[in-house]
Amino acid sequence: MDDKTRAWLYEILKAIQEIESYFDEHEKNLQHFTGQVIKKRAVERNLEIIGNFLAKVAAHIPELKLSNVNKITDTSNRLMKGDVQVSEDLIWDILANDLPRLREEIHLMIIQASH
Repeated sequence: MDDKTRAWLYEILKAIQEIESYFDEHEKNLQHFTGQVIKKRAVERNLEIIGNFLAKVAAHIPELKLSNVNKITDTSNRLMKGDVQVSEDLIWDILANDLPRLREEIHLMIIQASH
């Protein structure tokens, strides 16, 4: 793995960790997420960052298989364009289901590249 790809992966991890830091364990639910506009906007901004770097990684390594890259990058692009049709349910689904999986896959990639 080259340094550029490694840096992009670390930026993705940093954004995921930042999103996770917004929620205490008892706050990790859709109702709390939709009721907190500041957290929602912060999550959306970090999803934009994640999608941007995921797109770079995917273009740089086309054979790379990460879970739900298209779903995340498409949502990121829609958020960047100010698309009001991005549902809170979709963002929450990415937050609750896709980002933890993506975090683990990226950790594994970095570990494997280190050996």
